[in-house]
Amino acid sequence: MDKLMSPLLYSLKQGFEALKSIRNHISEANLPADFPRAELPPLSEDAKAELLQLLAPLEAYRIEKLETKLSRKKWAKRLGWLVCLPALVFDLISLASNNDPTILSLIVLAGILMWVQLPEMQYKRHYKYKILPVLLKKLGDYRYSPDSCVNLDSVADFELMPRFSKQQSEDHIRGKVEDISFEFCELTLKSRGSKSDKIQFKGGVVIMTMPFSFESHTVVSQDYGTLGNTMAGIKKPRVKLESVTFEAMFEVYSHDQHYARYLLSPAVMERLVELEQLFRKTARGSGLSIEFKANKVLIMASYFGNLFDTVDINLPTHDMSKIPQLQQELVLITGIIKQLKLDYLAAQNLATQQTLERIKTIAS
Repeated sequence: MDKLMSPLLYSLKQGFEALKSIRNHISEANLPADFPRAELPPLSEDAKAELLQLLAPLEAYRIEKLETKLSRKKWAKRLGWLVCLPALVFDLISLASNNDPTILSLIVLAGILMWVQLPEMQYKRHYKYKILPVLLKKLGDYRYSPDSCVNLDSVADFELMPRFSKQQSEDHIRGKVEDISFEFCELTLKSRGSKSDKIQFKGGVVIMTMPFSFESHTVVSQDYGTLGNTMAGIKKPRVKLESVTFEAMFEVYSHDQHYARYLLSPAVMERLVELEQLFRKTARGSGLSIEFKANKVLIMASYFGNLFDTVDINLPTHDMSKIPQLQQELVLITGIIKQLKLDYLAAQNLATQQTLERIKTIAS
């Protein structure tokens, strides 16, 4: 799908996603009061004590980085113009000389802003490395790696996977839910352009390896309206589902309508809607897409923020008010995996029982 789209169509697609994000933010307030929310496992006193023990040594580091940031911010305000002004003059001279317009002033300004924000970024990164492994250990047998990536080769032929020449990844989580292996990471995919690299995807990617193969190739993509859906280029037949909330957000395509409806049970649709809304709210998300193929599930959540950078450098490290938000995001990532597994086992068990009953009926 995305890999076949021209840069113009991809830009239009992103525009549809942005408009959809605005629409969903507005409609979110109209969700019913009993709309399902992820249940957070309560932290035990031992877990809280372990977290506080990890956070205590970070306080001196936080104060050091906060002071560095404030000092850089002060110097940037005082002397930043000495760097930005010559760059702006150069841009104006280049424009007046009918040369190719330059953006040197914007590059310089971005560099100054990065220099000011770097201490805070370093603190957030260090905080994550300490906290995420502990939270993951409380949720299950999961492992955290700060800079590695999901196995993109395993989903290279998926329709949702765009073509790219460069990749950047962080916050790699992997583990098993019963006998389902899964990986998650935050990922940026870029392709080479004539003047600069173009971002083809930015967000979170989940790859699940199931203990069975899906009977049909099914794609769940964002609903971009009639024109946008046509531009997306998916040629599989569209599947109509009963959930009004889910239908308002997604388009489903599959060659097997019956199997797609079985696959996207009400519980799975509720989880996907919840996951979509969490990404939109906490990471400035612009869309969630899912593909079921062979024994893999690919979930691509497009967003502009950083899902796990919720810590505030201005708050003392013993303030654990951001921990529930980190838990919420981790629980939803693992929750959709558990829900798919439970639904599959229940359906398989029912099918087995029905088969046995038929055999008994025939035998009698």
